Amino acid sequence: MNAHPKVDERSILGGLRRVFLAAPGNVGGDFILRDPIRLSDGKSINGADSTEIAGMITRLNQAKSKTESSFQWESEAEFSLVSLSPFSAFDRIFDDTTFPGQGENPVTFKVGRPSREFAAYLLCAATQNSVSATPAASVRQRAIMRRAAALGIDRISANRSTAETASLFDVVAEGLRATTLRITAAKSHSDFETLANSFLFHAAYNTDAAARIGLEPMFRTQSIQRVRRNQNGSFDGPRQTYDADLVHHYLMGVAAEIPLLEYLSYYHIAEHFFEKVFNEDLVNQVRSGIIDPSFSARRNKDIQSIIRIVTKVQRQVKDEGGVNEQRALQLALNRFVNIPRLVADLDAYDSSLIDYYANNDVPFAGASKVNIRMHDEEGVRDAIAKRIYKVRNALVHAKEGELPKYAPFAHDEELAREIPLMRFAAEQIVIARGKVL
Repeated sequence: MNAHPKVDERSILGGLRRVFLAAPGNVGGDFILRDPIRLSDGKSINGADSTEIAGMITRLNQAKSKTESSFQWESEAEFSLVSLSPFSAFDRIFDDTTFPGQGENPVTFKVGRPSREFAAYLLCAATQNSVSATPAASVRQRAIMRRAAALGIDRISANRSTAETASLFDVVAEGLRATTLRITAAKSHSDFETLANSFLFHAAYNTDAAARIGLEPMFRTQSIQRVRRNQNGSFDGPRQTYDADLVHHYLMGVAAEIPLLEYLSYYHIAEHFFEKVFNEDLVNQVRSGIIDPSFSARRNKDIQSIIRIVTKVQRQVKDEGGVNEQRALQLALNRFVNIPRLVADLDAYDSSLIDYYANNDVPFAGASKVNIRMHDEEGVRDAIAKRIYKVRNALVHAKEGELPKYAPFAHDEELAREIPLMRFAAEQIVIARGKVL
């Protein structure tokens, strides 16, 4: 789980400056945070009052439970949502809608713009987001937040009654277009996360609009980033052609927003060759036995030794419903993956990853540590194959009672750390199968 962003006045004010720098109505781009913002119709929105900010900080810090994307108090909670539907259909369908509670212990659900307190928290998260540390990312984020400010002002300005009492945090809540689920329960200490997930299932079941609990990338501190190799306009045309099936799997992985889909897309590139390399390995075993000087076609025991090799493999294939995938994966890595290049790719991407693999298991998969810097390359490939295969199994098998297993979203951060290993191996496979133009 990522570290929970700190909620303090400095971070809140820093976020407000990003949002309202050069916002409409501010002459010359200067903005004194505690002054009102003048609207085009002559009305104004209150500035960031210190008392209001202190009250919101106190309110957030009083939460009985909090995660990166939620705050829970005794009888209410608020969860940040990320739409999983195309074109944010979830936001459009449930925008600012309240569902009153029913029964003896009524539970009220409200989907819409964040509360002022949660908007302040999002400002802190955006300010402390390590992704925004680079100049390019910071420029992009500020551009997004300034557009959000303009949008929020327009929306509030259109509602004259709201504009009379609106604060800067209402503008942030409107403009950032973040969506939260607020839950109020008559019964104290309710299991709010279960209630939230129940609502999301109910919504998806009835409307086909899906969302999950989580933060949008702009607010979320991410330990693993996208791979971008092109620097300073150095991109040029390809010098090889590549297998279309492999390219399509690779493109799906690069475009995927869900770590599970990303990982499996790259895995499918290696899987493409499983049957081929497995069968070739069997042929090589038989050939090695036949051409060995000690082999004689006149001795029954020598013929039987060859038969045993084939029978053993056939039995494994029958028992497993196909080729031995872990063995096939190792053979694919042996054939196509150069370990020094893999080390170089991982180091260039994130210099901490190789040590991470050497010192950490994969808890949700029961996968063991792997020291990629070992001199024994065959041993390295064997260990990598075991780790990759166990992660893959955890993603595709979810039988009740079996441990360990992957929990969607809950294990996404751990899975994200496994993706570079799978991706860089898959890239070598695609490149190795290329043909010179």
